[in-house]
Amino acid sequence: MTFIVQASRGEDVTTTIRLSVVVAIAKALALAEDGWQVFIIGPDGVRHYPSEFEKLLSFSPALQSRE
Repeated sequence: MTFIVQASRGEDVTTTIRLSVVVAIAKALALAEDGWQVFIIGPDGVRHYPSEFEKLLSFSPALQSRE
């Protein structure tokens, strides 16, 4: 699955593509800690903001099997 991490800070904008939800969340959180406004677009096309990142874990079958 593809997860797109988009972030902006002032006039700077960055977009990265990650294949793992865990890596996408880690990247987004690192950017947020550095002062970027960030969101992740999941495979469903929906924007997920930091307060919703936990919902993205539902896209990872390996993580679901641990519940």
